[in-house]
Amino acid sequence: GVITATLATHHADRIDASNWWELGAVVNTAQPAINNGVIVSLAGRSTWTVTGTSYLTALTLDTASRVAAPRGKKVTMTVDGTPTVPVPGRTYTGAIVVTAA
Repeated sequence: GVITATLATHHADRIDASNWWELGAVVNTAQPAINNGVIVSLAGRSTWTVTGTSYLTALTLDTASRVAAPRGKKVTMTVDGTPTVPVPGRTYTGAIVVTAA
C-alpha cells in the first residue's frame, strides 16, 4: 500500500454552522512531508508491498524485514534525491520517496 504524507483539502471552500458535516470530508493528496514527519518502522519479518508513491521522513528495516513491489514491478527509493536501495537492518532519514515502477 501507500504510506505517505498528504495535503488534506476540504470539499467545501467555506465551513460554518450550515454545513458543519463537511469538516470531516477531505481529499488527501500524496506529497512530501512539510510539518509532520512520516516515520515507518518494519520489524518481525514484515514486508511492505509498495503500490504507489510514498513520501516519508524516516524508514527503519530490521534485519528480517523488507520493502517489496507487486509482481512485475520494482521498488525505487530516493533519500534527499539520491537513489538508494532499501537494505534490511538499516535506517534512512531525510526526504524519502518510495515507489513501485
